[in-house]
This record gives sequence, structure tokens and C-alpha cells, in this order.
Amino acid sequence: MKPGELRRFKDGLRGSEIIERVSGQPFVVINTPAITTWSGEVLGGVDFLVGGRIETGWSGTWVKKQSEVLNEGR
Repeated sequence: MKPGELRRFKDGLRGSEIIERVSGQPFVVINTPAITTWSGEVLGGVDFLVGGRIETGWSGTWVKKQSEVLNEGR
């Protein structure tokens, strides 16, 4: 994931109220941590804009696994 990347969360996500609210929603990655492991795991928090709200500190690995790229960032 890169800043500026447009992604969409998978439909049907279940969990907390906020997870269910972002289910199926497009979002823009604002900030990603500098650490990505050789296996592609993203360590640290990811910040993104979804539905007019800025969400901060989400698990980078979870966001990557639970979303798909719509267009790549820079």
C-alpha cells in the first residue's frame, strides 16, 4: 500500500461497528508505516480517508488483506 492509493474494503466484513461501517467502502490511503516485511506484512498503523472521516492507526496487514486496489498510488 502506498499513500494516495485508492482501495475498497471487501463486502460483508463483520466485527465491531466501525468495521461493519467501512465494509464495501472505497478509501484513500493517507499514510503507511515505513516497515513492510519480506513476506508483505505491513507493520504499524495505516491512516486512511473513508466516508469523509480520517481513520488512524489501523493494522496495516489487516487493511491490506481486507481490501482491494482500485488504483495505485505514487
